[in-house]
Amino acid sequence: MANQTLHLHPGEILNDLLNERGLSQRELASRLDIAHSLLSNILNGNRSINIKLAISLQAVGFNDANFWLTKQLAYDLQEAEKDDDVIKKQEAIKAWNEIENIVPTAYFKKYNILTSDVEENMKIILDIYNAGNVEVLKNTVNNYSFNHYRKSEKFNENKNNVIAWSYLAEYKAKQETVNSFSKSNESKLISELNRCFYRCFYENIDVINEAKSVLNKYGIKFFILERPSQTPVDGKSFICGENPAIVLSLKYSRLDNFAYTLMHELGHVFLHLIHKKYKNENFFINAPNIKVEEAEADSYAENHLIDINEWNEFILTHDEYDDDTIIEFAEKIAVHPAIIRGRVCHEYPDYYRKRSSINAINTIKTDHN
Repeated sequence: MANQTLHLHPGEILNDLLNERGLSQRELASRLDIAHSLLSNILNGNRSINIKLAISLQAVGFNDANFWLTKQLAYDLQEAEKDDDVIKKQEAIKAWNEIENIVPTAYFKKYNILTSDVEENMKIILDIYNAGNVEVLKNTVNNYSFNHYRKSEKFNENKNNVIAWSYLAEYKAKQETVNSFSKSNESKLISELNRCFYRCFYENIDVINEAKSVLNKYGIKFFILERPSQTPVDGKSFICGENPAIVLSLKYSRLDNFAYTLMHELGHVFLHLIHKKYKNENFFINAPNIKVEEAEADSYAENHLIDINEWNEFILTHDEYDDDTIIEFAEKIAVHPAIIRGRVCHEYPDYYRKRSSINAINTIKTDHN
């Protein structure tokens, strides 16, 4: 305030005018047709001059109404700027503006995570990003490490949106409660998951919730989290407390993609995350790349969805792959035909362009919220 003009309460100015004109408070109160006590409070700076009183002062020749209203507004602004609550609110608004420059707040609003209160929203965002203040948040976003992140050249990527999805996945994972995790249950888990994928064809079950039930049973946190725009990620796996966690975006509502992506992330869980070396890593999956860990997870997914010996025999004994051939093989090894066709398309891209009745049973339910 040292370099700013000090604004007097307009009551002090009015009191000086009273003295100059030799009028008593009671006389002026009578002319203004207001209570003497009200005028006294105004002159002592305890009450404001409102529009009606300003007009009355103008009528009795004490400057025009605009003069008094301008003085009152200047004084009120001055006092507001010294108010602790106002100062705190201003700081919160400024901080929130900074947050909105680096955080896609509309994405969080979509999940009803944010409220109408700026200060509360700031606390929520800082909590999600594990940041103590806005400066820490900015450093967190600017220095975020995309270890094991596979970027697709086919999509425009918004780095801040990817980070938001990643942190929200971790935040929501903390709220999940599952059984304890043990690597020794790997074979049982994989076997139950594959049965889940297979039954989806015959019973039309909700494969997402079925898969979640299996994973939770064996101590792995799992859920679907939609992506913001310009966030070309299929999913991520990480350690959350004492449990592994897998979060998928369900970028494609196809069973083969869902099964492969989920099994890929399970590969990271059992091949990497159980080791201390990878404990603090985030494994994103997206477009193919050449990272060793990603190649290992790819192989894990392929070989645990379809037995390698069964697959080799299948491709060695067939030159063409029509729907009947795929369905027959799927029933033989109890693997969903969409998963078989997905691998055929991956290894023989020309088949992907062929019409297939299997596509009709390759769409999974998306009501996962």
